[in-house]
Amino acid sequence: MNEKIDTAGFNIGNIAGNGKAGNLLNVKGMKRGNWSYFFSPMVRFEENGQNFLFSHSADGNKIKLSSLTSEGEGQVFIDDKWHWYYNSQVPFVENGKNYIFCYSNRGNRWFISELSTKWDGQKEIKNGQGFGNDYDVMIPFNENGKNYIFAHSSSDKSWFMTELSTNWDGKNRIKEGRWARFYKVLIPFVENGRSYLFAHSAQDNRWFVSELSTKWNGQSELRCGNWARYYPSVTAFVHLGKPIAYFHSEKDRRWFMWELSTDRKTDKDLNNGNLDSFYDTVTSFKENQACYILAQSSKTKEFFICPVL
Repeated sequence: MNEKIDTAGFNIGNIAGNGKAGNLLNVKGMKRGNWSYFFSPMVRFEENGQNFLFSHSADGNKIKLSSLTSEGEGQVFIDDKWHWYYNSQVPFVENGKNYIFCYSNRGNRWFISELSTKWDGQKEIKNGQGFGNDYDVMIPFNENGKNYIFAHSSSDKSWFMTELSTNWDGKNRIKEGRWARFYKVLIPFVENGRSYLFAHSAQDNRWFVSELSTKWNGQSELRCGNWARYYPSVTAFVHLGKPIAYFHSEKDRRWFMWELSTDRKTDKDLNNGNLDSFYDTVTSFKENQACYILAQSSKTKEFFICPVL
């Protein structure tokens, strides 16, 4: 993929943060480079203890599956394209195997396929027509050993949740409703064995934390607030046993890290700073017990991989 990685000339000083809370980003270990395409979404999964990255681009509907390490991309297993662009992709595990659910607003269709290095990128296990609305955001959560999807639409701000499995017919819904705002940023996280939702909207920069379960009514909130900026580029990971989110804003390219929690005592930046560019898409992965962030800019197609201390 025309990948070039180095650590020079990246204005690393701009990424070091303000130092008030101690740097979580280890900028000395940063790798950077350029890809020929801008990929969004990017889905990370594990196979036989190794990390892999499935990437999708709206440019020519390009797809790519490759191994992923802290040094960058490795062996490429899929380098192809799809007929449609699938804006929402949800990975899940069923009976020890990796699968992916993909949904396309443009094509008004969905499919489920195996997600592995043996997959050819085209074979589908199941597929079907869309859901009546454009569902821009879909996230997974787990309850009592079962996989579920929470989907949210920008067109009428509706949402629904349903069980997700290779046997799903694409029709049955557990619950559905409508919000007053569209929340593009939805992050599932686990606290004390229970699933919760963090949601963030461009309207008033509002955010809230709520329960995320099949018993949730879709309206009750545990806590909420408003930020000075909107942070559309987000990834979450577990660091030292706690769920941590990395937020990045196009406004002055600010980033910060925050503990995801139902407790208001965690309402403080773990660290923050400013990047030299806006990196629209971001994901995270673990290697040798260390966490890493992978982010890419749609403007320059430049990416970086940075360890989290």
